[in-house]
Amino acid sequence: MKHLTKIFFLLVLLASANYAQTVYVSDTVTEDNEPINAKNHWEIEAWGKTLHVILDTEEQPIKGNIVYLFIDKFIDGEYSAFDSKSVNIQQGARRVKYDYNFTEVGKYKLYYINISQEKLASVVITVTEKSKKKDRTVKRSNYYDNVKLIFCEKVLVGGTPIGIKKRASLSENNGQIFIKLTNFSPLKTGVILVDFWRKEHRSFEYDEYIESKKYKVSPDWADTYFKYRFLKAGEYKIVIYNQAEVLISTGYINVLD
Repeated sequence: MKHLTKIFFLLVLLASANYAQTVYVSDTVTEDNEPINAKNHWEIEAWGKTLHVILDTEEQPIKGNIVYLFIDKFIDGEYSAFDSKSVNIQQGARRVKYDYNFTEVGKYKLYYINISQEKLASVVITVTEKSKKKDRTVKRSNYYDNVKLIFCEKVLVGGTPIGIKKRASLSENNGQIFIKLTNFSPLKTGVILVDFWRKEHRSFEYDEYIESKKYKVSPDWADTYFKYRFLKAGEYKIVIYNQAEVLISTGYINVLD
């Protein structure tokens, strides 16, 4: 009996490894369609809100060249068919994104199905009406005195950073890291502006300007994160501003070969 039990758990583990697939819902994505600030509760305006519904199979190729997104809505104590979409994909794709416009409040179950009618993954989200409170952009930098900047390998759904780093490496994850910004209060800005600087020729100043990035955020978020890929080794300074160009935070990281 114990032998059969071990075999059963082994099969469960193997099945889990083969079907480690997740659906995320976010309003911002990276260039590779990785979700940013994915969550399960969303507020929408009266005219609705378009959200990215992302299927991530975590390196498991998807069968065929099409998948189906089903949207069920919780009505009268059960989920009922609400809408469905077909999504064309490239052969062997591992990540799928569909932009869906939510116009009604309620509780929804979203799931993808492949051409073999196999359910790949699902997620439940709640959509509510956005409050009428007006957000104002912060005009003074001391509002952000408690902001923390964290460098890590990945950020889970819900915002938990994994693999916090004090330095990065070009040989790990292709030089990519996640940068997470946390505050005790809402960030009160619609975008964050990020400047990247590097010490050139081992100077004392961060005098080599690399580039600037702009990321869309919601003013009521107290934290956010984004992914960045370093192309050269060296000592870097990352400076983050709000949309009024008020300093939010400055971080430093050493990037090795």
